[in-house]
Amino acid sequence: MTRTKGAGFVALLAIAACHSPAPTTRPATRSAADTCAVPSGDLPRATTGAQLAGEYRLRLVPTAGPRSGVAVTANLRLAPLADSLQVPPAMLGIQDSTTRYPLAGSTDLDPALVGGVDTGDNGSTDPTAPGVLVIERHPDAAAPASLILRFGALANRRGLQRFDGGYFALAVRRVDPHGFAGTWSSGTARQAAAGYFCATRTSS
Repeated sequence: MTRTKGAGFVALLAIAACHSPAPTTRPATRSAADTCAVPSGDLPRATTGAQLAGEYRLRLVPTAGPRSGVAVTANLRLAPLADSLQVPPAMLGIQDSTTRYPLAGSTDLDPALVGGVDTGDNGSTDPTAPGVLVIERHPDAAAPASLILRFGALANRRGLQRFDGGYFALAVRRVDPHGFAGTWSSGTARQAAAGYFCATRTSS
């Protein structure tokens, strides 16, 4: 290789190096929040609320209401309730054998940020009026399982049957080792806001 050709070759290498993307400038992989989407279908009959115990990063995406399109993230913690609190109180002497309250917990979610209504302290750790209550229902042997997360200490006060007032609830549609997902709604006599959510496990 002549000196002239050698110099040209070195120059080409220098130009190529200048145009090669540095490792730190490559597009980042999609985060878990980016993959949050509306789940479909029913839960398997064998699904139980106990599977949701743990700590999560909760992401709510409103699709209806005054905050539609503005996603919000919050922390969520769920832990087992005492055995005596897992059975709903009897109403008029009749015990509901299809429903259990396996878990309770708390969240720092501000419902106003997603257009929801206030249903009491979401951060309450009182087991008889928790900020979050997991409601598990198995209506019959053939029906899919139903898991609802009801928010608000007022809504979850034990022994208090509410026939009016606001509600904020998450309906679980999918459960896997990494977390769970579903839809949510909130309102009073009429639905004020709704959307979908995903909860990504941060600790078991």
